[in-house]
Amino acid sequence: MEQKDSPEYAHLKAGVSGLDLLEAVKRSGYPLQAKVAETLQQALRKNEMHGEMQEEWAYLDRESEQVRALDIFADIPLNHSTDMEIGNHCRLNILIECKQSELPYVFFLRKEAPQNSVTFPEIIGTASADMQIFGTIGHDRMPPNFSYSLSVHDALASHEFQVFDNPPFHAISLTKAARRGGSKLELTGEDAYRSITLPLLKSADHLTSVAPKGDLDPIRFLAPIAVLDAPMIGTIQHNGKNMFIAIPWIRVSYLEPFNERNPWNRTSSKVRYFDVVHSSRLAKYLEILLEGVGACSDRAIENHSVLKSGVAVMGQGDGYVKMRELEEERARYVTEGPMGRVFKSYGGRRLELREDIEITEDKIAVLEW
Repeated sequence: MEQKDSPEYAHLKAGVSGLDLLEAVKRSGYPLQAKVAETLQQALRKNEMHGEMQEEWAYLDRESEQVRALDIFADIPLNHSTDMEIGNHCRLNILIECKQSELPYVFFLRKEAPQNSVTFPEIIGTASADMQIFGTIGHDRMPPNFSYSLSVHDALASHEFQVFDNPPFHAISLTKAARRGGSKLELTGEDAYRSITLPLLKSADHLTSVAPKGDLDPIRFLAPIAVLDAPMIGTIQHNGKNMFIAIPWIRVSYLEPFNERNPWNRTSSKVRYFDVVHSSRLAKYLEILLEGVGACSDRAIENHSVLKSGVAVMGQGDGYVKMRELEEERARYVTEGPMGRVFKSYGGRRLELREDIEITEDKIAVLEW
């Protein structure tokens, strides 16, 4: 229909054409957001999960006290939770920021994670981020008052599931390529920090601050994710050369001052993570995320009461060991506090590159996934 035959509210003015609008919409990023939301809905249906999803989810930036919006938020009851008694349930909260660009995002990779413990996805709704663990009387050859600190992630042996412990690569920094004042590319970390890192972590902080944490409230798994429709290029030093790799899934770390989980070592930074996934591989990533968190939530439900109290008895072992309530006669030792900190031992966190790899520094290898 020609414009002259259309109603007045459909008339385009100021020289604007339908093609102009189409290009503006494509550049806006909203089609990507809609595509990501639909991919998430499909993943939930495929895994027979039912959750609520909201686009333009509002959160409060505690530093600026301004209300901001995250592209997509999902609140998902986890498998088998409805079969448990009231109060023993878990939920997965996925926080997503979508970005598109013709120029690449560049990740500075490392061969291993920047800390020796698993903390992604984050777990909230427990008594704290750590458990106070007592040994089994008569088996661990420890005095009855001996206890140690163990992270909730390690207590649930979450490292046994790929999404917690085995992404293809870890990155200590995320940057975006840009052209400023000429044709040469420059890398800027500020743009990526303000448009990806801050929204994801600040929205996670907001959710942590408002989510109820009572004994009958759910234990939550928080997964902040950036979904990119842009080239994702990682760079890593190998044999003194820069190696470039195109990667569809990368875990990015962000350091905050002081790790409150190590009060005897106040010089340590707190390490937080978010995942960055290419939009073309989002469905596969969600399958891994939902499977791993779902299985780990079964363990959380099985240990619900001790996770809520923060104190448990557990036998030794790097694999999963069910916890139980502390005996009444040893309850008086809780106030003595843990005598040290323990990390579970696992081997999936270090990347080994062959020494004989031939590297051409201006070429980009491709990691198929």
